[in-house]
Amino acid sequence: MISMDDAGKKPARWLLWVIIVGLLWGQFVLLIGTVKNPTPNNLTTFSAIETAGLYTLLLFLTRRAWLPILAKRPAFRAIMFGIFNAALIEAEFWAFERFFGGSGIAASSNLLLDWLLTMPWYIGMVILFVRGQNRSRFTSVVLFLLCGLYEAGADGVVGGQIMPWISGHGVPLLHAWSFLLFIAFWEFIPVYSSLILPAAWVIAAAPMPDPPPHRRWRDALLPLAWLLPYTVYLVLVLIAIGHR
Repeated sequence: MISMDDAGKKPARWLLWVIIVGLLWGQFVLLIGTVKNPTPNNLTTFSAIETAGLYTLLLFLTRRAWLPILAKRPAFRAIMFGIFNAALIEAEFWAFERFFGGSGIAASSNLLLDWLLTMPWYIGMVILFVRGQNRSRFTSVVLFLLCGLYEAGADGVVGGQIMPWISGHGVPLLHAWSFLLFIAFWEFIPVYSSLILPAAWVIAAAPMPDPPPHRRWRDALLPLAWLLPYTVYLVLVLIAIGHR
């Protein structure tokens, strides 16, 4: 059995299969839902998620070309690369929404406003993740789980529950959490993989540090702490621009 303190060791076979089955399940549900109900929003979500996953795969296949350049200053450039990828993926969702005529998928129909609303989360999350990964060196299996976990915290809890509640809209919590845990968590791993995995590959080029003086799960969960100040920021920005 593997825990967050087992990072750097060979992952348990059962956990590897959980990731494989979960990813296949998430993409299967996404595909079936889009085929059966090809609305502009479903087409936007499907296209954006799959493109993000293909982008991560492309980075993996071409890593011999770009990794040596970023590895010269691994910690700093891992952060910069993660932030760049976040801005790129956010723009990709925005572009697909414009192309298919969807609405409510991107944070705003204005790309600059979209970045204003979302990038503070990505910037803080990437910085804290890279700091933790530099100390703890989580395995790929754990990294995939963290992709789903960070997405669940930001898009599932803050975006899907807290912000609607603040805006005065009721959220059926049982349905929201069921969908989040059993479907959305697995569907959106390819999106956050573009932020997390390439940064981890860059960090892997840095010298291995001494084992952290605390349990590694703290490094894994630290980016979620950024959700509190980010939520406050989000509320203040929405008030400033006149949203309710």
